[in-house]
Amino acid sequence: MNQKYTNSKSGVPLGERANSLRRILLVFLMVFAVFQLQAQDRTVSGTVTDAMTGEALPGTSVKIKGTTQGTTTSLEGEFKLQVNADDILVFSFIGYKKQEIEVGARSVIDIQMQEDISQLGEVVVVGYGQQEEKDVTGVVSTVKEESFNRGQIASPERLITGKIAGVDVSPGNTRAGGAGITIRGIGSINAQSQPLIVVDGVPINNDGSSGTRNANNFINPADIESVTVLKDASATAIYGSRGAAGVILYTTKSGKKGQNTVTYDGSFVFSEILREPDFLSTQNFRNAVRQFSPQNESRLGNNDTDWFNEVTRSTLSQNHNLSFSGATDKINYLVSVNHMDNQEVIKGDRNQVTRLSMRLKTTVLNDHLDITFNTKNALTNDEYKPNVVGTAVSFDPTRPVYDPEAEEFGGYFEWNESSIDPINPVSTIEQTQSIGENRRSFNSINFDLKIPGVDGLTLSATGSYDLRNGQNKVFEPFSLRNDNRDGYMQRSTNNAYTTTLFTTLNYNKSFGESDLDILGGYEFQEVFSETTGYEGINLTDDSKSFNDPTVIPREFIDLYRAFPITNQLQSYFGRVNYSYDSKYLLTVTGRLDGSTKFGFGNKYGFFPSAAFGWRIIEEDFFQGLTGVFNDLKLRVGWGQTGNQNIGDYRYDKFYFLSDASATYQFGDEYIQLLRPTAVDPNIQWERLISTNIGIDFSFMKGRLSGSLDLYDKTTDQLLYNVPVPAGTNVGDRVITNIGAMNNKGIELALNYIAVDNEQFGWDLNYNFTYNQNRIVKLDNEIDENSPGIQVGGITGDIGRTIQVLQVGQPISTFYSYNHLYDDAGKPLTGGTNSIYEDINEDGQINENDLQTQGVAIHPIFTNLSSNMRYGNFDLSFTLRAKLGGQTYNNTASANGWSGRLTEAQILNNLHESVIETGFQNRQLLSNYYIENSSFIKLDNLSIGYNFNQFDDFRLRLYGTVQNMLPISGYSGLDPEVQIDNNIYPPSTAFIFGINAKF
Repeated sequence: MNQKYTNSKSGVPLGERANSLRRILLVFLMVFAVFQLQAQDRTVSGTVTDAMTGEALPGTSVKIKGTTQGTTTSLEGEFKLQVNADDILVFSFIGYKKQEIEVGARSVIDIQMQEDISQLGEVVVVGYGQQEEKDVTGVVSTVKEESFNRGQIASPERLITGKIAGVDVSPGNTRAGGAGITIRGIGSINAQSQPLIVVDGVPINNDGSSGTRNANNFINPADIESVTVLKDASATAIYGSRGAAGVILYTTKSGKKGQNTVTYDGSFVFSEILREPDFLSTQNFRNAVRQFSPQNESRLGNNDTDWFNEVTRSTLSQNHNLSFSGATDKINYLVSVNHMDNQEVIKGDRNQVTRLSMRLKTTVLNDHLDITFNTKNALTNDEYKPNVVGTAVSFDPTRPVYDPEAEEFGGYFEWNESSIDPINPVSTIEQTQSIGENRRSFNSINFDLKIPGVDGLTLSATGSYDLRNGQNKVFEPFSLRNDNRDGYMQRSTNNAYTTTLFTTLNYNKSFGESDLDILGGYEFQEVFSETTGYEGINLTDDSKSFNDPTVIPREFIDLYRAFPITNQLQSYFGRVNYSYDSKYLLTVTGRLDGSTKFGFGNKYGFFPSAAFGWRIIEEDFFQGLTGVFNDLKLRVGWGQTGNQNIGDYRYDKFYFLSDASATYQFGDEYIQLLRPTAVDPNIQWERLISTNIGIDFSFMKGRLSGSLDLYDKTTDQLLYNVPVPAGTNVGDRVITNIGAMNNKGIELALNYIAVDNEQFGWDLNYNFTYNQNRIVKLDNEIDENSPGIQVGGITGDIGRTIQVLQVGQPISTFYSYNHLYDDAGKPLTGGTNSIYEDINEDGQINENDLQTQGVAIHPIFTNLSSNMRYGNFDLSFTLRAKLGGQTYNNTASANGWSGRLTEAQILNNLHESVIETGFQNRQLLSNYYIENSSFIKLDNLSIGYNFNQFDDFRLRLYGTVQNMLPISGYSGLDPEVQIDNNIYPPSTAFIFGINAKF
């Protein structure tokens, strides 16, 4: 029988009481849910407009703070969004200040967005100072840290590869080597055409930087906050004789107030060779011998050796960077330490660099005096291996690497037919020891004093000391085959320093509608360099490597000591910036340089410039278009700069003892001669004259901005080491001023912010450059019938060249024969007179039939960069392309003919092109080998994930691929070189890293 149990106190059955409680709870939950649903389902709407014009702002991001929920405004600026009463809405739009609005009880929220005028007041670095971006009249481009190329960057210039119009950064194929930098075309033939490097306001001099692959490796890329490039003479004239090739300004990081931060960035790099040279496989090599030289088939070996793989490798490199930074009201500091270990793809080739840097700034005297101390120190260790790839790919693949019976060669197989036989490439890299070591310490201190009682007057003084110590050591044992010597030892040490002192007085004042900024300064720089060392052959003992010079017999040792060389540069400079009514801008600059590199009467050069800017956006007549334009500025600039980057004292004779091959007999004794150097005592500065017209613009509330520039620059008094007629000087070549060269072109830079909200952001950077280079004048041609000065040495025969310096042609013009083709499109083979075009129709083929054709420097280069973020993910890439240039494939021309098989009485491998051409003889001057080298390349692709859920700790994991997906019609390895004969295989790098900040 069922029993009903009751509560003794209430008399209510327990089952009924439980049911009652369930009913009450259900009613309560239903009421609560209704209120909750009413709160969450409330829709808020509104319109977003410009506070000044009242115009709608379509595409404005409207997001609930702290969530991923949100929307964007319609074409009419309207939005609708479901919210809670305690939600906060975040409104953001490009070019406007972000606003946060609490919802509360409102159902309609209309927002008026205020323009962010701080964007127009952004400060950019210029020579010896700073300017607001809106007031800049020269051609100045800046790349900030967030837009740098990512991954493991060994050298600072690679941060901006593909980022700036008119700036061509060619990274090269080694990880640790420096990149070539050209700004607005090559402006010099013989003098240095690399831009001036300025670090935190101090110009850098790299003379005497030995023992390292890249003199700029002492700068830690992770320390750099921004890179600014000065491109035209109106911007660079403030640097005078050092500004002809442009100026790159590196600004390093400093601590942020209230943020004591520790940052670690570590990465590992796996590099894989991208492409191998096109030489015959072992089987195809055997077939080639049977086809082209069957009488030598018996000389084939029994092995199958891939010589390329024997001397190359996949590599694993690493990079670790640790920094400490922070700031208070009075002190700002950043300390960083970095270690990078780069393994190159040639076996045994390695670069290690350890860097320590510190930046310390303090403010004293009631905030009137700022003192900034900078130190950057680097220890670089290099293990160099000869680039034996060219020897390896042409070595007989039927021969072994090792031969146990060849004890005299250390157990390596060697040809021993004649002295010109190639040396076993594996033996070369495994037995040659070549070591470089470089210590560099760059230190500077700067004082900025605001003069009390004179508003706007600042006195600055900066001193720097750059110490460089480099050492190179080379050793070859007895067992390394060399018919001219038994063992070799070389050791050299270079000690150098640069002292720089400069002081400026700056006055900045506003008078009604006029703003005046006056700068005057003095600079002194001294560069010292001294090299000592020795080298010798025919060692008596090879067991001690390069550590004991006593093993070099006295008659075979060459002790050398370069005389201590000191050069000095003394300068006075000034600049005036004037602005009227924020519309009309004028900049006038002048610099007087005196250099010891030139003789009396030519030591001093004056370099002026002027630039005008017109901010059209501020004109009354333009106000009707302010809804379209956010900024519009016209710039016109003109200026002169110089170039003194040649050797020291080239205007004066130095006397040296001749070597053993140049002696004079007195009786039975041969006496060394005292021989002078060949000089032109009247050499002068190279001078560059530049004109620029440009326009800066901004549309769509700052979403699309950019610049367009037209430039024309001419370098006259070109310095070049030219051949001279016999009897006119003590040598056959002399450095002198020979003529003029012109570069003119157009640059376009575009920046587009496609999306910008808290959840998703995407911005794009595109730039395009066309540069036309022409030699305008050559004064020192040997005779009037000369085609010019032949340059561009090639391999395959002694003394051959493939390029010419000729009036009316670009600097890197090729000079070759026109090869004839058959009806099937195949190049003709046979004798010279039957395969080349007879240009002058005289019935013979000779130098009179050589033609200028093709140029090695690409006239067009264009780049696209993208930075994208979605939630915690980020993705960036850089695409780089060069168009319209050619490369001479010297690897193919020197090895792509069947006669090469048995050259020098041994068997040599052939380039695969011989299968297509059928050439029996070398055709070094044929335009068949001048190939289109236009290309597009994905230089950098990086993806990362950010862990942002921690308040005081940020973590980013990332992966990067560098140098991938090259697309080119060029058949060789590197379409960026002019003459492809120093084969260094390009590689693709896969980088995996972690960045932590707390």
